[in-house]
Amino acid sequence: MAKKKAKKPVKSKKVSKKNKGKKVKKHGKKKKGGFGGLIIAVVIILAVIVVAKLKGGDPVKYIKAEKIIEFGSAGEKTGQMNGPRGLAVSKDGVLYVADLQNNRVDKFKLNGESAGVVGEKGEKKGQFKEPSGVAVDKDNNLYVADAWNGRIQKFDSKGRFVLEVGGEKAGFYSPRNVAVNDYGMVHVADTGTSRIHRFDTDGNRIGKPFGERGKALGNFQEVFGLAFDSKKRVYVGDPGNMRVAVLSGDLKPEASIRVKGWETAKPMWPMVAVDSRDYLYAVSSGTQEIWVYDTKNPKFKYVGTIKTDSKGKNLFGNPLGIAIDAQDNIYISEVTKNTIIKIRPVFE
Repeated sequence: MAKKKAKKPVKSKKVSKKNKGKKVKKHGKKKKGGFGGLIIAVVIILAVIVVAKLKGGDPVKYIKAEKIIEFGSAGEKTGQMNGPRGLAVSKDGVLYVADLQNNRVDKFKLNGESAGVVGEKGEKKGQFKEPSGVAVDKDNNLYVADAWNGRIQKFDSKGRFVLEVGGEKAGFYSPRNVAVNDYGMVHVADTGTSRIHRFDTDGNRIGKPFGERGKALGNFQEVFGLAFDSKKRVYVGDPGNMRVAVLSGDLKPEASIRVKGWETAKPMWPMVAVDSRDYLYAVSSGTQEIWVYDTKNPKFKYVGTIKTDSKGKNLFGNPLGIAIDAQDNIYISEVTKNTIIKIRPVFE
């Protein structure tokens, strides 16, 4: 019987002391270092961010703004605030602030100097329970959205009570904002019913309330911000539908403007304003910025976003209310810091 040939022992590869403990790759090319992969990953992430920014419209264009002054502080004393909301600037140079948790309206000169207060907490005439929005007419009369008293109160320029509109007859349930156009028509944003009400400056109703809860054009999920342009159109901030509704002067639906900042993070109490150029400003508290649109453009062209000053420093923490004076300076209420920021955008 033939003997089987003995197999030769397989020689083991020697591992140098230098490579001892390391895995030796037997096949294929040597894998490239991780730094290049990191760069590729960063590029992909940035691309995703850019795509997200581009989705639904033009890329984000940032508008620098000059910070002129910041004034106010937290507290209950005159010149202090506790939850500032809506703002309004009168023709005689007074900034009115709806001071929600102090249950009053604060008055400031446009240089930030305190000019007193209007009202106090309560249910009587001249008193408030969560004043949320303010407006002034061409005669410098003050209108206050007195939310949890379910009414609008009117005061003269000295802060003296004139009249109120409210109760069951008015049909309000938590009116959160008020605005007066150049023709003496008072508009009320009643958040509780998602409707717009109109009155003359003597408190007489004009027409029927407009709107109902829904997503269709002319319907609202919520109503907050109110503003007007030179063509008498009405702009209504509707954060539930992530848009600003555009209505004709007689409240017929015309269009809507999608506010991308509101789509990214739903804002708290989104306010709007229009300047002398007919630029619309929509405050986006969730993204700490202001979105700007050209209302003279048939498609309401996006102009840019205000977020930083000329040095690239963020301007806002939690912006809510907005008002614009005759020189197009912008005033923003900062609810977290309990201050007012005065800025001037720099358009190229």
